[in-house]
Amino acid sequence: MSTEFIGRERELADLRRRWEQAAHGTPRLIICRGEAGIGKTRLASELTTWVRTRGGRTLWARALEARDAPPFGLWRQAFDASEPDIEDPATGRTRLFDGFADRLTGDEPVLLVLDDIHWADEPSLLALRHIVRGWREQRILVCANARDTSADAEAGWRAVAPELLREPVTDVLDLTGLSHGSSAACLSAAAERAVPERITAAAYRMSGGNPFYLRELGRGLRGAAGDELRLPATLREVVRGRLATVPPRAQELLRAAAILDDAFPVAIAARLIGRPVLECLPALDAAVASGLLVLESPGGTVRFTHALVRAALHDGLSLQQRVLLHARAARAIEELYPDALDQHAAALARHYAESALAGDRAPALRWARRAGDNALRDLAFEEAARLYTVALDHTTGGPPADRGRLLLTRATAHFRAGNLEPARADCLAAGELARRTGDANLLAERALILEPVGNHLWDRDIHEWCIEALTAEASLGDGDQADGTTVEQGGSDPALADGAGSLFGAVDFDARSAVNCASGGLPESLRARLLARATEAASYLGRWDEIGETSSRALAFADRCGDAEALVAALRARQLACTGPEDLAERVRLAARMIDIGVRSRRPGTELWGRLWAIDNQWESGDLTAVETELSRLRWCARHTGGPMATWHVLLTEAALAQARGRFDDALRVAGQARELAESLGHPAGFGAYRSLLGTIGHHRGYPDEAFDIPPAAQRGEVRNQLFAVLGPAFPLAESGRLDDAAGLYRGLGPPPEWDIPPFFRLIVMTVGGSIALALGYTTHIAWFADQLRPYRDRHVVSGAGNAHYFGPVPLWLGKFAAALGDSAAAERELRTALEICRDTGAQGFVVEASTDLAAVLLARGATEEALALAKAELPQAETIGMPPWTDRLRSIAAEASARAVLSPREREVAQLVAAGLSNREIATALVLSERTAQNHVQHILTKLGLTNRAQIVAWVTHAARGPGAQAGPWHR
Repeated sequence: MSTEFIGRERELADLRRRWEQAAHGTPRLIICRGEAGIGKTRLASELTTWVRTRGGRTLWARALEARDAPPFGLWRQAFDASEPDIEDPATGRTRLFDGFADRLTGDEPVLLVLDDIHWADEPSLLALRHIVRGWREQRILVCANARDTSADAEAGWRAVAPELLREPVTDVLDLTGLSHGSSAACLSAAAERAVPERITAAAYRMSGGNPFYLRELGRGLRGAAGDELRLPATLREVVRGRLATVPPRAQELLRAAAILDDAFPVAIAARLIGRPVLECLPALDAAVASGLLVLESPGGTVRFTHALVRAALHDGLSLQQRVLLHARAARAIEELYPDALDQHAAALARHYAESALAGDRAPALRWARRAGDNALRDLAFEEAARLYTVALDHTTGGPPADRGRLLLTRATAHFRAGNLEPARADCLAAGELARRTGDANLLAERALILEPVGNHLWDRDIHEWCIEALTAEASLGDGDQADGTTVEQGGSDPALADGAGSLFGAVDFDARSAVNCASGGLPESLRARLLARATEAASYLGRWDEIGETSSRALAFADRCGDAEALVAALRARQLACTGPEDLAERVRLAARMIDIGVRSRRPGTELWGRLWAIDNQWESGDLTAVETELSRLRWCARHTGGPMATWHVLLTEAALAQARGRFDDALRVAGQARELAESLGHPAGFGAYRSLLGTIGHHRGYPDEAFDIPPAAQRGEVRNQLFAVLGPAFPLAESGRLDDAAGLYRGLGPPPEWDIPPFFRLIVMTVGGSIALALGYTTHIAWFADQLRPYRDRHVVSGAGNAHYFGPVPLWLGKFAAALGDSAAAERELRTALEICRDTGAQGFVVEASTDLAAVLLARGATEEALALAKAELPQAETIGMPPWTDRLRSIAAEASARAVLSPREREVAQLVAAGLSNREIATALVLSERTAQNHVQHILTKLGLTNRAQIVAWVTHAARGPGAQAGPWHR
């Protein structure tokens, strides 16, 4: 066959240009689209050959239609690796994907060709998406060849392709048919002769310029006279005509091999027709000579020249032939690869599934489940779900418990892939089977598959499933399950049961009864995990009254049974139940235990949770130095855990620490990185964490417009966000002088004593709520907030779980509230304490804030000289770290204090009247002075204050009046 490259010179030149750009640090993903046979593979081959001449590193992988390859097949081929590099499945597959990305970098620029990507497994495609999203200046060009119709694509490509096409690094190269002239050249080259125009025109109309079709037509024209040329009408007819030219044994081998894959081992094909490999070699030679097969490698593998050839051959097989051939293929794989069956599990699953029509479903179930387990182990969750679906399709007539557990396994795969609704549906179906068969263990296992995500309906399901499992296992009567294990009969929620088909009676889903019942036939480790999961769901639902008891019982069971997984789950549950400021001592112990477990078991992911808890505790204690020390340990854990969430936690801590230290630009930069990372994952916590930090920095620096936005409804629904969806924007509105807007939001929450405040938000709600009440002048509310804060004078204002910002020591806010309530002595005492604490901790922004508030109180109490000294001393620091609102206040306090120091009481009185707009004559009348005396007082004021006109006196009085106490106005930038 001719190997001449015809008609794609322009496209090849474009790809070469893209390569040159990529080789200089502009990475690109080129999706080359077109119909089957249009020349995508040939174009990529030409590019590959040229890149090698330019010193580039080339990698090539081809997806196969039959899906027989193990998960991540594209990357196994590209890197010539039999297994993906998975150090610890618990670290998440992001680290695996990062490993793929690392292997694409090196000293030379890289060209990676992904052929027939429309057939790739979804995990491979998700890895590609992850890689291209992480590109910055890598020297990489990826050329992905795909058919241009969704009918030819697997579900994975249909799901991921739209996302890849939206990436800024992606370009599309659409291949259409060759021109008439190029088509004629292609036809003549394949025919190895000149072809009359009449024939070339007909071939062009028939093929639409498709090179594969043209070459096949050309081969059929070899040796024929010009007047006797006959063109077949369809591609299938072309393939059938070519097949007729090879010997019968070659035809037999080709038809049988069509049920395998585009590439297949000769040894398996030989077994399909019952002949030794040596006897098949002449047939293979004939097929290769005819252009139907290509020798793939010296290792005994060949492939069809094009997927269209295999498809045409496969379509010609009868149903009976297919069933028999698939059964033979399965037996051949088992016989030929007895020591490597896991590598062929997906192929065995397909062949046994295709041959199950003959009646035996058990092998298909067994191998599909085994292949699914392999995929789940390899973090290929989408592929695992597909294989478990194949297994479930072959469970008819088997034990209900087996089907129930298979449903839960598929639910696990769906959940870990992020496909929540299919995961929930599988759990519901498994629960129904458990109730019908009285299987308490299955009911308990169902409750542990999913994790709370902050969606009320989802989290409520999980909570009720846990309670149902705990109450049902204690109230069942003796009986035998379908799988032979002994159970006790009991009840379940009739809304979830199937009426008469259930062995359970009605159960009142109550957490307290679940705690009391959690001592029946389930293993203690399972009961501990159920109580822990119930606690977690309850915390998302805001059921604070129950989580103390459920978490305590979970930890007691876990300690008693000694199961490591149960203990980790119970510790996490207990930490969720101990997030209030009164629980600090216990949280310190919990963090120490979690860190110890992680260190001793060498599980950095477990240790990471303990480090995060320790940092939260250090925030609340105000030990910023300890936070910095612990942060270095957290970075180690995150690096060895891998995954974007571990990185997000590190970024969040770094941003909060920079904010606390007064490095606001650094804080915003790092917080922006954290927000971008969270948004790429669709994680709900990212938005709230960023907004809280933005608000805290705005308190010191001035608020950007977005700080006043009310969060979208989707981000307000979770119980943790409900209060701050309102308080978050109300706080900057109040500080910026937009009091009507702030009051509308604040009053909409109802009286503060009736607010449903999560324990971990107690301190921050009291300070933010109290600050809004202070700006609005609600003294009764201010007093209530102060009373709530007073027991925690030795704490610092943070959220008790996953802290994203630092809001200063509690005495700072007690001092503010005392000043607003007219208790200047208490205000001075609290603010002096706060200032000392802030200086000790190195919280520079709060040193400025405490100094400003203290100076204002001192000025109000008549300590003019101390107020002036404090304001002047702190002003340079406020200017240095960039706190414009507080700089203005300090200047106002200093000006007022200076005025009080240099102006006499009469002169201050005159200045007030000037500010009120009175003339000299009116001032004289008001103060019973002569007009000349009034004029002299005004002149003295101008001289002492260094002013030149009455308007400046008005500005000075207004500014000084606002300085000591007012905060409304200057915070909006």
